[in-house]
Amino acid sequence: MRLEGKVALIAGAGGRQGTTVPLLFAREGARVVLAGLDGDEIGRLARHIQEAGGEAAHLEADLTSAGDAEAAVRLAVDRFGRLDVLYNNTGIYIAAESRAGETTEQDWDRLLAVDLKTHFLTAHDALRQMARQRSGSVINIAAARAARLGGNIGYAAAKSAIIGMTKKMAREYAPDNIRVNCVCPTNIQASPDPLDPRPPQRAVVRDGTPEDVAYAALFLASDEAAWITGIELVVDGGAEVAG
Repeated sequence: MRLEGKVALIAGAGGRQGTTVPLLFAREGARVVLAGLDGDEIGRLARHIQEAGGEAAHLEADLTSAGDAEAAVRLAVDRFGRLDVLYNNTGIYIAAESRAGETTEQDWDRLLAVDLKTHFLTAHDALRQMARQRSGSVINIAAARAARLGGNIGYAAAKSAIIGMTKKMAREYAPDNIRVNCVCPTNIQASPDPLDPRPPQRAVVRDGTPEDVAYAALFLASDEAAWITGIELVVDGGAEVAG
């Protein structure tokens, strides 16, 4: 029960990591709030957590909207009294089919809004709440080097900016006892069992799974990482150092 007594907001719930992370956090004792675009999916996920004996609330939200981001944080505080962990999972991936000179303004704006602005807006309100509590952990999801270089220019720019934003927030909020870190994954495939996350396979040479990201996030969310802030935790099976 590594998160016993904590309240965790999963921003961008649903999908791969957005399913595995809240299930694992709930299993480890956290009360979770799910915010995402697909209200039906996150509603089913909340019910699954509740049926397993956990506590969960959910909100259909477009986190590119400041109002929706604020509502997600407010739901956590209104329902559970506090907010201890923000897992910023929002994001979309567009592979680099077009080079910078051929990328449309619409694609650029969409990638920066979904992949970067959402992280700022949700953290903006979460950090204010955590500062009042004098404690908290923010986990942003960026991308490993291979993913950044394989994505569209807008994706690469947004994910690189998340790393810089993480370090800035970590520096600003350390006096408030708030830790801000980011996880940088690549090549994450489907989970072996999305509704029953298990510790990752021990093999290094393989594709990644949502469990690889979820267990890294669990460590950063827990008190075990009490003296860790401002880091990029690369989850890529060694792709960055491979020959």
